[in-house]
Amino acid sequence: MKVSPATAQTARIAAAIDKLASFTEADRPYTRLVFSPEFDAARHWLADAFAAAGLVCHIDSGGNLIGTRTANLKKANGDKADGTKVLIGSHIDTVPAGGRFDGIAGVIAALEVVHYLNENQIELPFDLEIVDYLGEELNVWGTSCLGSRHMAGLLTPEILGRVDADGRQLGNEITRIGGTNLGCDKVRSDADQILACLELHIEQAKILETQGHDIGIVTAIPGIYRYGISVKGQAGHSGTTPMADRQDALVAAADIIQAINRLASDIARDENQHFVATIGKIDVFPNGAAIVPGQVEMTLDMRSASAHAKSAFLAAFETICRDCVTRRNCAVDVAPLAAADIAPMDSDLMQNLSDSAAINGLSAIKLASGAGHDTAHLSRFAPAAIIFIPCRDGLSHCPEEFASNEAIAKGAWVLTSCVLALAGKPFQAVAKQ
Repeated sequence: MKVSPATAQTARIAAAIDKLASFTEADRPYTRLVFSPEFDAARHWLADAFAAAGLVCHIDSGGNLIGTRTANLKKANGDKADGTKVLIGSHIDTVPAGGRFDGIAGVIAALEVVHYLNENQIELPFDLEIVDYLGEELNVWGTSCLGSRHMAGLLTPEILGRVDADGRQLGNEITRIGGTNLGCDKVRSDADQILACLELHIEQAKILETQGHDIGIVTAIPGIYRYGISVKGQAGHSGTTPMADRQDALVAAADIIQAINRLASDIARDENQHFVATIGKIDVFPNGAAIVPGQVEMTLDMRSASAHAKSAFLAAFETICRDCVTRRNCAVDVAPLAAADIAPMDSDLMQNLSDSAAINGLSAIKLASGAGHDTAHLSRFAPAAIIFIPCRDGLSHCPEEFASNEAIAKGAWVLTSCVLALAGKPFQAVAKQ
């Protein structure tokens, strides 16, 4: 029986998604933390998949896995290729107990662009780089988007020198997988030759699904700011320490958490723009059932599409911490961990992607991202854009996360048409029937 091109494409996508998803902690799917054995194994498989597609693989100084499809020696007008390039990619690491599609879908869609070019024997006048950006998810070193930060010259010596609870230094881990940590304070040296940085990602929300659209053209990625909050009180016996005499660090931390939630809700409502603040990680010491907690360490994740909202939050947050010190007789210290400012997407690329969706018969809308992505850092040194595809019920960062193979294929069509347009070819549909 003859298999249609569309069926063959979705089957190939399904097989790749299943294979990458299989690299997970057995008792905690889907968990593939950066630098873990599962991550290393997935990287090896992906490098083989890149090579099978005819890509020349290497790991750059920041630990990014890159597969390159080299430009045709001559452009259509007879001039030699000028070293320009287009980057398409995402990431394969996950959060603990995350999903099967976050990041993976973008890497596999990028590979589909290569498959289309190969199957149709299309040469490009620029290099095409398919990238697995290192460590996009927040990790135990307190910084996300390691690989794309490195390309943007934002992976500082202080970040590289951080050591986790097991004594692993971040810089050493990057070296172990093939990076060199060189030039961490410099933007990628060939940045002026990059025509576009493109990424496909699941939406991680449900606007596309609810409104029945195939593609979301992202207008901007919000600023993301993380702070470490340390609350120090005095540990004591839970049975003998009077309630009035306690310096309970966990109670103080709870006050801060509740106040942050109220404040963020008020700002989001008043500003009428995307604003969220979350305490999602918390460690309690000594963490015993019969001990008054003496110390709490937690991480604040704040995301804002408005500089004004960010400033208003930080001013009020300072007051929250100061009031907590007085009320609970505990010390509160706040230290910045990471920051990434609001990243608008390139308007020309957004239009290119919109035209690419239309010519493939797909419905597309413009929307802002609520989550951070590698594309935010790439946009700081080159034209960049990102498209979203629908995910069921908007669920993400959980095992229930789901995007259909057909949705990934549609996103790949848009990326492919965009690449062809960047190559100077007329906009053309690549949808497979």
